[in-house]
Parts: sequence; C-alpha cells; structure tokens
Amino acid sequence: MRLGILELRRNVGRFAAVAAAVGFIVFLALVLAGLSDGLYLGQTGAYRTSSADVFAFSEGSDFELSGSTIDADLAAAATETDGVESVGRLSRFNLTATSGEDELQLTLVGSDPTTMPVELVDGDMFGEDSDEVVVSEQTRRQGVDIGATIAITDGPDLKVVGVARDSGFGGVTAWLDHDSYDRVIAEVRPELADLARSSQALGLELIDTGTVPEVPGLDLASVDEAIAALPAAAQQKTTLDGIVYTTFAVAAIVIGLFFALVTLEKRSQFAVLKAIGMPNRVLVVALFTQAVVSSLVGFVIGFVLVRLAALVIPASVPALFLAQTAGTVAIVTVVMGAIGAVFSFRRIVKIDPASALGGAT
Repeated sequence: MRLGILELRRNVGRFAAVAAAVGFIVFLALVLAGLSDGLYLGQTGAYRTSSADVFAFSEGSDFELSGSTIDADLAAAATETDGVESVGRLSRFNLTATSGEDELQLTLVGSDPTTMPVELVDGDMFGEDSDEVVVSEQTRRQGVDIGATIAITDGPDLKVVGVARDSGFGGVTAWLDHDSYDRVIAEVRPELADLARSSQALGLELIDTGTVPEVPGLDLASVDEAIAALPAAAQQKTTLDGIVYTTFAVAAIVIGLFFALVTLEKRSQFAVLKAIGMPNRVLVVALFTQAVVSSLVGFVIGFVLVRLAALVIPASVPALFLAQTAGTVAIVTVVMGAIGAVFSFRRIVKIDPASALGGAT
C-alpha cells in the first residue's frame, strides 16, 4: 500500500487524468440517478407516505386509479370487514391552475386520515371541508410554498397551509380533504357531480398486517403492487437505472484500460523490483491501492460537480439528489475501480524478473 501511495504522489498528473475521467462518469451517473429518484418518488408518494397497509380498487381495474370507482356502500362494507382497523378514501384528478404568475399542471389528491401523508416538513395539515391544501415537498422547488394561493381554472382558490414530505403523485401535487375534493371537482366539472361521495381507491389500515382480509367487490393490492400499476412509473425507473449501471461498467473499463497501460509502460520497473526480491503481493496491493484512491477522488469530483449542477437545474426538472443514492454510488464506484484494476494483476504476476537482467522479455 505504501508503494502505491508513493507512486501516486510522484505521478499526480497521470493519476489525476483517470480520476477526472471517473469523476465525469460519476457526475453522469448521479444526474441520471437523481432523475430516476425524482421521477419515481414524485409519482408514487401517495402510496408510500400514508398509514395504509393495503389499497383497495374496484374489481377489474387492474389496480389503476383511472379505471376504478368505489361507491359509498363498498367503502362502508370495507370499514366493517374483520381485520380492518380504519379505511380512508383516495382520489386524484389532473387540473390546470395558476399560482401567482406561474401556470401549473396540478394533481389534486383527495384523502381521508388513513390515506393522507403522515409527515409534514412545515406548516399544518389541511382542515376538513375547507379550501386548504398541503403540497408535496417537491412542489416547493416550483415556488409553491406555505401561504401561496393556487387558483384552479374555473374553480376555487386553494390556500397552501403545509408541506408534506415525499408525497408527490405526479406533477405539482396538492392534497386536501376528500369532501373538499368532491366539492372542488363538482365545481370545475359539473358533469362529474354524480360521483360525489365515491372514490377511486381506498386505503386500509389493518389490525394484523400479516393477514390481508377479503372485501367483496374490491381487489386489494399491496403498496408495491399499487405502485407497479402506475403508468410508466416502474418502466421509467428501470430504464434510467439500467443506464446508470451501464455508466458504471464504462467506469470499470476506463480504469482497467488505464492500469493495463500503466502496467505495460512500467513493465521494466516491475521486473527490477521483482528481481531484487519484491513479491507479487506487494506490487498487486500497490496497484489496487492506486485504483481505489483514484476512484474515490473521481467520486468526490463527480459529487462536487453534481452539487453545483443542482444549483442551476430548472425547478421543472424532476431531479432529486438523495444522500442514500450518493452513498450507493460511492460504494459502487470504488468496487468498479477495484474490478478494473483486477484485470492488470495477471500481467504483473507474469512479468519475468530475468528481463531486468537482460534475459527474456
């Protein structure tokens, strides 16, 4: 290890080049991972942040909100089902609105205590049968914060009173009491007034989460199953994650090629060291150390670049840079660097010390 560190100090410029290349790859991976997290978390918050253990949809809806309608009688039946502690309605409607001078594509979400977000980062929860809403944390990036007024096109003005953590449900998400939701939708779309008191889904909080009851007339889905049914949510995440994994494979190739060239250029020096008695283990550890240090420096470069980029990325871009994701990228970067170095180990072991004495090359 000491040999590897000394070589790094002596040839800073050479190793800085590979660290810069890794840094650019890490920057690309972090940006793509941020987009993946932002898109996925921004569309699935309604299912992940409530206290509901399972969600119920009308039969034949394939767990899709747009194809599900649950009337008040079915909701009452779910409430009386053995094993169910509480039931809350959940509905969503896309509207156009303005806040100040900004036009918004608004996702209005109606909820009850069981289906509303459980954690606020600021402000208060909306009141019952009021024009108060709670917006998702991501919505803050678009200038909609506590005290703001959301004016729905051909509808009422809604006052933002709170911000909920990680509660996006696609676009600019605003939560309100379900009775208020019914009233707003009936005002904006009078032809839907007959659907008042119904909902698109129900969130069920169970007495025993290990036992899922059967509710006649309803199909029950776990949180993961409900998320998987969201249009394009899982596909988007899978696609972007696949690109991220590909960038890491490129990082391993870049590091592998760099150290293969280093090994080739320093073949005679390695031969001399082996001729004077230095074991292969010391040389391999030195190369491994250089690869890990270069990868770590590359990650730091990429992380700094992405933090700077986060300051200028438009609010409309749904990027979310999570500390957990950055930690995962750091670990994977080091592992890929180590894998890249492994390809040069065999070259070092095969170097003949006799070549240092003018023997076979």
